[in-house]
Amino acid sequence: MARLRLAEIASAVQGDLAPGGATADAAGRETADPGDRVVAGYSIDSRTLVAGDLFFAIVGPRVDGHDFVAAAVQKGAAAVVVARGGAATWKEAPAVIKVADTTRALQDLGAHVRRGRPLKVVGITGSAGKTTAKELTAAVLSTRLRTHRSEGNLNNAYGLPLALLRMEDACQAAVLEMGMSYRGEIARLVEIADPDVGVILNVLRVHLEHFGSIDGIAQAKGELFAGMRKDAIAAYNADDPRVARLGRAFPGRSIPFGLKAKGREVSAEALTPLGLAGSRFLLKHGKETTPVEIGLAGRHHVYNALAAAAAGYACGLDGEAIAAGLRSVRPAPMRGVLHHRPDGVEILDDAYNSNPVAMERAIDLLKEARPRGRRILASGDMLELGPYASRAHARLGQQVARAGIDLLVAVGPLSRKTADAARQGGGEAIHFESSEAAAAWIEDAVRPGDLVLVKGSRGMKMERVVQALLGSASGAAGAH
Repeated sequence: MARLRLAEIASAVQGDLAPGGATADAAGRETADPGDRVVAGYSIDSRTLVAGDLFFAIVGPRVDGHDFVAAAVQKGAAAVVVARGGAATWKEAPAVIKVADTTRALQDLGAHVRRGRPLKVVGITGSAGKTTAKELTAAVLSTRLRTHRSEGNLNNAYGLPLALLRMEDACQAAVLEMGMSYRGEIARLVEIADPDVGVILNVLRVHLEHFGSIDGIAQAKGELFAGMRKDAIAAYNADDPRVARLGRAFPGRSIPFGLKAKGREVSAEALTPLGLAGSRFLLKHGKETTPVEIGLAGRHHVYNALAAAAAGYACGLDGEAIAAGLRSVRPAPMRGVLHHRPDGVEILDDAYNSNPVAMERAIDLLKEARPRGRRILASGDMLELGPYASRAHARLGQQVARAGIDLLVAVGPLSRKTADAARQGGGEAIHFESSEAAAAWIEDAVRPGDLVLVKGSRGMKMERVVQALLGSASGAAGAH
């Protein structure tokens, strides 16, 4: 965590600092001047706040943090950042920093910490694979540099500055995930993080209800390269035509990666899929080739590995260090974790999120798998597709039938079309309105040797299906 004096914080966020009732800093030292009080942590949620944290009263679309200032103070907040009232309003607070906008203040403080350190920053965006690419990139950089990564999916206007503020002082590099829900969001994240290396993975048909078209998504993703310094480095997926256009437009140095495109600088040759165990390939960069093996199932993860390798080369690492980092990574929770039950049932938990391209990859993975029993796909609704939703779900059912998947368990209102289309194509399908209903059914439906791949958009809570399958084995399953 960045340890900062309140006076420095107030200056960085252009706020007015006023004393409150308490006079001790986060280390328990008495101080009459609130500006000398040292903050050791940062929070926007009073429920998870730790004593000594600085609490930002964020005003969101559904919750106003000012309603929880008292709770934050009661839990030991060292000071509060507010946009309403002042020291007279928040008398119970040890110290108050009054700002015009608390979200902006959080972001400005994150930017202040980033620019106050000799730090190598990698920013990663894309329609899919951001978290996996972040983990791979952090593992690569960690072979040579003390590296911080954004936790979980702290990738938005609140999460990214918190990721910077939670960085240890000794860190030499930071790998930050950059997500978006609207135009201009990534541009603001670039202003905060000032990346030395920017990575764009792909542009897919996700969040269409917010952007209207896939070209609108590409334009929003392109804010990463558009906002970077000209002496930064742009790494991009040259096999994705929209991403390639964004990469070629960057005026500074670029590192294209891919499997097919001409002019790619980083590529994978002699690619050998290892089924659910991952992939093996030769990492090529210029004349250098390095054997690599990754423990992430699916061809799409080869692209994530190439993105991490490109970032590694951009930061001055060699192939051996990059290969060692890639080899060390295992799937994050709910992002491709394979569970083994004692009765031989396997559950591939990829329940964190979904979109049409990701579902297509999941079907390909199931199609290539060779379990002793059936291949079962438990598929939840793909959300935020706008007018494309109905067609996308029907198309998914057709793909399931063509792939010869033994059973489709379709979950959610939109997925009724998926089940119907699968049946029309000659496949076996069953539909449930909710993941709770599907979970209750599937525990009794699986047989020894079956492989069940579980996937769906975050809002569908498809992890309930995974929990039911693991719970029915009395928690005795193992994962890798």
